[in-house]
Amino acid sequence: MSIHPTAVVAPGAQIDETTEIGPYCVIGEHVKIGPNNKLVAYVYVDGYVEIGKGNRIYPNCSIGTPPQDVGWTEDMVTYVKIGDENIIRENVTIHCGTIGSEENATTTVGSHNYLMANTHIAHDCTVGDHVIMVSFSGCPGHTRLFDNCIISGLSGMHQFCRIGRYAMISGSSVINKDLPPFMIADGRNGSVRAINVVGMRRAGFSAETIRAMHEVHKIFYTEGHTMSVAIEEIKKRVPQTPEVLEFLEFVETPSKRGILFGQLGRRD
Repeated sequence: MSIHPTAVVAPGAQIDETTEIGPYCVIGEHVKIGPNNKLVAYVYVDGYVEIGKGNRIYPNCSIGTPPQDVGWTEDMVTYVKIGDENIIRENVTIHCGTIGSEENATTTVGSHNYLMANTHIAHDCTVGDHVIMVSFSGCPGHTRLFDNCIISGLSGMHQFCRIGRYAMISGSSVINKDLPPFMIADGRNGSVRAINVVGMRRAGFSAETIRAMHEVHKIFYTEGHTMSVAIEEIKKRVPQTPEVLEFLEFVETPSKRGILFGQLGRRD
Protein backbone atom coordinates (compact mmCIF):
# COMPACT_ATOMS: atom_id res chain seq x y z
CA MET A 1 0.00 0.00 0.00
CA SER A 2 1.31 3.45 -0.96
CA ILE A 3 0.32 6.01 1.65
CA HIS A 4 2.36 9.20 1.79
CA PRO A 5 3.79 9.89 5.25
CA THR A 6 1.98 13.23 5.44
CA ALA A 7 -1.45 11.64 4.82
CA VAL A 8 -3.79 11.13 7.79
CA VAL A 9 -5.68 7.84 7.59
CA ALA A 10 -8.03 6.88 10.42
CA PRO A 11 -7.50 3.37 11.88
CA GLY A 12 -10.91 2.08 10.76
CA ALA A 13 -10.52 3.07 7.10
CA GLN A 14 -10.48 0.17 4.62
CA ILE A 15 -8.06 0.85 1.77
CA ASP A 16 -7.05 -1.67 -0.87
CA GLU A 17 -3.32 -2.30 -0.99
CA THR A 18 -3.13 -1.25 -4.66
CA THR A 19 -4.52 2.23 -3.98
CA GLU A 20 -2.23 5.25 -3.71
CA ILE A 21 -2.91 7.93 -1.10
CA GLY A 22 -0.92 11.08 -1.88
CA PRO A 23 0.46 13.89 0.27
CA TYR A 24 -1.74 15.56 2.87
CA CYS A 25 -4.84 13.49 2.16
CA VAL A 26 -7.27 12.91 5.05
CA ILE A 27 -9.28 9.67 5.15
CA GLY A 28 -11.98 9.08 7.77
CA GLU A 29 -12.61 5.92 9.77
CA HIS A 30 -15.75 4.77 7.88
CA VAL A 31 -14.28 5.15 4.39
CA LYS A 32 -13.85 2.15 2.07
CA ILE A 33 -11.61 2.55 -0.98
CA GLY A 34 -11.23 -0.24 -3.54
CA PRO A 35 -8.30 -1.20 -5.79
CA ASN A 36 -6.16 0.90 -8.12
CA ASN A 37 -7.41 4.31 -7.06
CA LYS A 38 -5.14 7.33 -6.88
CA LEU A 39 -5.78 10.25 -4.55
CA VAL A 40 -3.25 12.72 -5.87
CA ALA A 41 -2.90 15.12 -2.92
CA TYR A 42 -4.92 17.14 -0.39
CA VAL A 43 -8.04 14.99 -0.87
CA TYR A 44 -10.50 14.93 2.05
CA VAL A 45 -12.77 11.88 2.34
CA ASP A 46 -14.91 11.43 5.42
CA GLY A 47 -18.23 9.95 6.47
CA TYR A 48 -19.67 6.69 5.18
CA VAL A 49 -18.07 6.68 1.74
CA GLU A 50 -17.45 3.76 -0.61
CA ILE A 51 -15.19 4.26 -3.63
CA GLY A 52 -14.86 1.56 -6.29
CA LYS A 53 -11.81 0.89 -8.41
CA GLY A 54 -9.58 2.82 -10.77
CA ASN A 55 -10.70 6.33 -9.86
CA ARG A 56 -8.38 9.34 -10.08
CA ILE A 57 -9.13 12.08 -7.55
CA TYR A 58 -7.21 15.34 -7.84
CA PRO A 59 -6.17 17.92 -5.21
CA ASN A 60 -8.58 19.72 -2.91
CA CYS A 61 -11.56 17.46 -3.52
CA SER A 62 -13.98 16.98 -0.63
CA ILE A 63 -16.07 13.80 -0.58
CA GLY A 64 -18.60 12.63 2.00
CA THR A 65 -18.90 15.79 4.03
CA PRO A 66 -22.31 16.74 5.51
CA PRO A 67 -25.04 17.94 3.16
CA GLN A 68 -25.90 21.62 2.91
CA ASP A 69 -29.36 20.90 4.28
CA VAL A 70 -30.81 22.58 7.36
CA GLY A 71 -32.57 19.33 8.33
CA TRP A 72 -29.35 17.35 8.64
CA THR A 73 -27.90 16.75 12.10
CA GLU A 74 -24.61 15.24 13.25
CA ASP A 75 -26.23 12.03 14.53
CA MET A 76 -27.53 11.03 11.05
CA VAL A 77 -25.75 8.24 9.18
CA THR A 78 -25.89 8.91 5.45
CA TYR A 79 -23.76 7.78 2.53
CA VAL A 80 -21.77 8.44 -0.62
CA LYS A 81 -21.16 5.65 -3.12
CA ILE A 82 -18.81 6.13 -6.08
CA GLY A 83 -18.27 3.58 -8.84
CA ASP A 84 -15.26 2.84 -11.04
CA GLU A 85 -12.89 4.66 -13.39
CA ASN A 86 -14.11 8.17 -12.65
CA ILE A 87 -11.94 11.24 -13.16
CA ILE A 88 -12.64 13.74 -10.38
CA ARG A 89 -10.69 16.93 -10.92
CA GLU A 90 -9.60 19.71 -8.59
CA ASN A 91 -11.98 21.19 -6.00
CA VAL A 92 -14.90 18.86 -6.72
CA THR A 93 -17.35 18.51 -3.81
CA ILE A 94 -19.62 15.49 -3.30
CA HIS A 95 -21.88 15.59 -0.24
CA CYS A 96 -23.50 12.69 1.58
CA GLY A 97 -27.24 12.05 1.58
CA THR A 98 -29.88 13.21 4.02
CA ILE A 99 -32.64 11.55 6.02
CA GLY A 100 -33.95 8.07 5.25
CA SER A 101 -32.88 4.49 4.69
CA GLU A 102 -29.50 3.69 3.14
CA GLU A 103 -31.17 3.34 -0.25
CA ASN A 104 -32.58 6.87 -0.28
CA ALA A 105 -30.01 8.56 1.99
CA THR A 106 -27.18 8.06 -0.46
CA THR A 107 -25.49 10.30 -2.97
CA THR A 108 -24.50 8.02 -5.85
CA VAL A 109 -21.94 8.55 -8.60
CA GLY A 110 -21.66 5.80 -11.21
CA SER A 111 -18.67 4.89 -13.35
CA HIS A 112 -16.58 6.43 -16.14
CA ASN A 113 -17.71 9.97 -15.33
CA TYR A 114 -15.64 13.10 -15.90
CA LEU A 115 -16.20 15.68 -13.17
CA MET A 116 -14.17 18.74 -14.14
CA ALA A 117 -12.70 21.26 -11.70
CA ASN A 118 -15.02 23.04 -9.27
CA THR A 119 -18.10 20.96 -9.98
CA HIS A 120 -20.56 20.11 -7.20
CA ILE A 121 -22.79 17.09 -6.53
CA ALA A 122 -25.20 17.79 -3.70
CA HIS A 123 -26.97 15.50 -1.26
CA ASP A 124 -29.13 12.62 -2.53
CA CYS A 125 -28.16 13.08 -6.18
CA THR A 126 -27.87 10.13 -8.54
CA VAL A 127 -25.28 10.45 -11.31
CA GLY A 128 -25.23 7.67 -13.92
CA ASP A 129 -22.32 6.52 -16.08
CA HIS A 130 -20.28 8.42 -18.69
CA VAL A 131 -21.61 11.76 -17.48
CA ILE A 132 -19.58 14.92 -18.13
CA MET A 133 -19.88 17.87 -15.78
CA VAL A 134 -17.90 20.85 -17.03
CA SER A 135 -16.15 23.28 -14.67
CA PHE A 136 -18.32 25.36 -12.35
CA SER A 137 -21.46 23.35 -13.05
CA GLY A 138 -23.47 21.67 -10.33
CA CYS A 139 -26.47 19.55 -9.48
CA PRO A 140 -28.47 20.44 -6.35
CA GLY A 141 -30.18 18.06 -3.97
CA HIS A 142 -32.20 15.09 -5.21
CA THR A 143 -31.39 15.58 -8.90
CA ARG A 144 -30.73 12.70 -11.28
CA LEU A 145 -28.31 12.72 -14.19
CA PHE A 146 -28.91 9.83 -16.59
CA ASP A 147 -26.07 8.15 -18.49
CA ASN A 148 -24.05 10.11 -21.05
CA CYS A 149 -25.62 13.49 -20.33
CA ILE A 150 -23.52 16.68 -20.39
CA ILE A 151 -23.81 19.61 -17.99
CA SER A 152 -21.85 22.45 -19.58
CA GLY A 153 -19.80 25.03 -17.73
CA LEU A 154 -21.50 27.47 -15.36
CA SER A 155 -24.77 25.56 -15.71
CA GLY A 156 -27.18 24.08 -13.23
CA MET A 157 -30.72 23.00 -12.50
CA HIS A 158 -33.45 23.14 -9.85
CA GLN A 159 -33.62 20.56 -7.06
CA PHE A 160 -35.36 17.28 -7.97
CA CYS A 161 -34.87 17.73 -11.73
CA ARG A 162 -33.90 14.87 -14.03
CA ILE A 163 -31.54 15.19 -16.99
CA GLY A 164 -32.19 12.43 -19.53
CA ARG A 165 -29.73 10.17 -21.31
CA TYR A 166 -27.59 11.94 -23.92
CA ALA A 167 -29.27 15.25 -23.02
CA MET A 168 -27.20 18.41 -22.75
CA ILE A 169 -27.51 21.71 -20.89
CA SER A 170 -25.67 24.45 -22.76
CA GLY A 171 -23.12 26.70 -21.07
CA SER A 172 -24.31 29.27 -18.52
CA SER A 173 -27.85 27.84 -18.56
CA VAL A 174 -30.19 26.99 -15.70
CA ILE A 175 -33.27 24.80 -16.05
CA ASN A 176 -36.12 24.29 -13.60
CA LYS A 177 -37.83 21.19 -15.03
CA ASP A 178 -36.87 17.74 -16.34
CA LEU A 179 -34.87 17.73 -19.58
CA PRO A 180 -35.89 14.73 -21.74
CA PRO A 181 -33.30 12.38 -23.25
CA PHE A 182 -31.44 13.38 -26.44
CA MET A 183 -32.46 17.04 -26.13
CA ILE A 184 -30.42 20.26 -25.72
CA ALA A 185 -31.62 23.06 -23.43
CA ASP A 186 -30.24 26.53 -22.96
CA GLY A 187 -31.03 29.83 -21.30
CA ARG A 188 -32.38 30.93 -17.94
CA ASN A 189 -35.23 28.53 -17.07
CA GLY A 190 -34.32 27.45 -20.54
CA SER A 191 -36.04 26.08 -23.56
CA VAL A 192 -35.34 22.94 -25.57
CA ARG A 193 -33.90 24.12 -28.86
CA ALA A 194 -32.72 20.97 -30.68
CA ILE A 195 -31.73 17.33 -30.34
CA ASN A 196 -28.17 16.46 -29.36
CA VAL A 197 -27.33 15.35 -32.89
CA VAL A 198 -23.55 15.69 -32.45
CA GLY A 199 -23.59 13.59 -29.29
CA MET A 200 -25.79 10.96 -30.92
CA ARG A 201 -23.54 10.71 -33.99
CA ARG A 202 -20.43 10.39 -31.84
CA ALA A 203 -22.15 7.63 -29.86
CA GLY A 204 -22.93 5.69 -33.05
CA PHE A 205 -26.71 6.09 -33.22
CA SER A 206 -28.08 5.25 -36.66
CA ALA A 207 -29.28 7.85 -39.16
CA GLU A 208 -32.77 6.35 -38.82
CA THR A 209 -32.74 6.88 -35.07
CA ILE A 210 -31.50 10.46 -35.42
CA ARG A 211 -34.23 11.22 -37.99
CA ALA A 212 -36.83 9.78 -35.61
CA MET A 213 -35.61 12.00 -32.78
CA HIS A 214 -35.70 15.06 -35.06
CA GLU A 215 -39.36 14.23 -35.71
CA VAL A 216 -39.97 13.82 -31.98
CA HIS A 217 -38.50 17.25 -31.35
CA LYS A 218 -40.59 18.80 -34.12
CA ILE A 219 -43.85 17.38 -32.79
CA PHE A 220 -43.19 17.92 -29.12
CA TYR A 221 -41.57 21.35 -29.25
CA THR A 222 -42.51 23.24 -32.42
CA GLU A 223 -46.01 22.28 -33.58
CA GLY A 224 -47.88 23.99 -30.76
CA HIS A 225 -49.54 20.92 -29.20
CA THR A 226 -50.29 20.47 -25.55
CA MET A 227 -48.04 17.86 -24.05
CA SER A 228 -50.69 15.12 -23.97
CA VAL A 229 -51.54 15.69 -27.63
CA ALA A 230 -47.86 15.80 -28.59
CA ILE A 231 -47.31 12.41 -26.93
CA GLU A 232 -50.16 10.86 -28.90
CA GLU A 233 -48.89 12.40 -32.15
CA ILE A 234 -45.42 10.92 -31.54
CA LYS A 235 -46.97 7.50 -30.96
CA LYS A 236 -48.91 7.76 -34.25
CA ARG A 237 -46.39 9.45 -36.54
CA VAL A 238 -42.87 8.40 -35.46
CA PRO A 239 -41.26 4.94 -35.75
CA GLN A 240 -41.25 3.48 -32.25
CA THR A 241 -37.50 2.93 -31.95
CA PRO A 242 -36.05 2.19 -28.49
CA GLU A 243 -34.92 5.82 -28.26
CA VAL A 244 -38.39 7.16 -29.09
CA LEU A 245 -39.90 4.85 -26.50
CA GLU A 246 -37.30 6.03 -23.99
CA PHE A 247 -38.32 9.64 -24.66
CA LEU A 248 -42.00 8.82 -24.24
CA GLU A 249 -41.45 6.93 -21.00
CA PHE A 250 -39.45 9.86 -19.62
CA VAL A 251 -42.07 12.52 -20.42
CA GLU A 252 -44.96 10.32 -19.26
CA THR A 253 -43.34 9.75 -15.84
CA PRO A 254 -42.08 13.20 -14.81
CA SER A 255 -40.57 14.16 -11.50
CA LYS A 256 -42.35 16.61 -9.21
CA ARG A 257 -40.78 19.40 -11.29
CA GLY A 258 -42.55 18.46 -14.53
CA ILE A 259 -41.17 18.40 -18.08
CA LEU A 260 -39.26 21.23 -19.74
CA PHE A 261 -41.69 21.71 -22.58
CA GLY A 262 -40.20 24.13 -25.04
CA GLN A 263 -39.74 27.65 -26.20
CA LEU A 264 -43.35 28.79 -25.70
CA GLY A 265 -43.71 27.39 -22.21
CA ARG A 266 -46.77 25.38 -23.24
CA ARG A 267 -48.31 23.01 -20.71
CA ASP A 268 -51.49 21.03 -20.17
